[in-house]
Amino acid sequence: NADPHPGNILVLPDGKLGLLDYGMVGRISESDRKTIARTILALENKDKRTTANIYRENGYKATNSKGDLVDDNVLHRFASFHFDKIDLSPLSLESGETVNILEVLRSTREVVTPTWVEEGRRLAGLLQGVAAQAARPISLAKEWSPIAKKALGKK
Repeated sequence: NADPHPGNILVLPDGKLGLLDYGMVGRISESDRKTIARTILALENKDKRTTANIYRENGYKATNSKGDLVDDNVLHRFASFHFDKIDLSPLSLESGETVNILEVLRSTREVVTPTWVEEGRRLAGLLQGVAAQAARPISLAKEWSPIAKKALGKK
């Protein structure tokens, strides 16, 4: 669905989401579909190194006043925001330093965002918001992992 917004989502009585209005759709390339699937499985497995490597290998780049953000934990948290859930808890860096994630977000500028990240986070953000408003916190990676495994030919 290339037009995700709150008016196109219903929370059904049984708690499931109803998606409406597929008048505008887009296509994801097979390569991007597999990259998204790998990202979702890495997030579900809390595999920070794999998640960060997927983002780096696909050209994702963000900077702040200290330079490029390359810490696996930061990239994993950003990917979690994009494809899993909002986690505002303090973030432990590889150096052992603990930082306030809101400060990291405020000081960060995304320089390169692959199309698959941009498209995926639009939908994920919408679903996370709807779930939060319905007081039903959700892990999208957990919910999407069966689809991700199927996309990668895994059981």
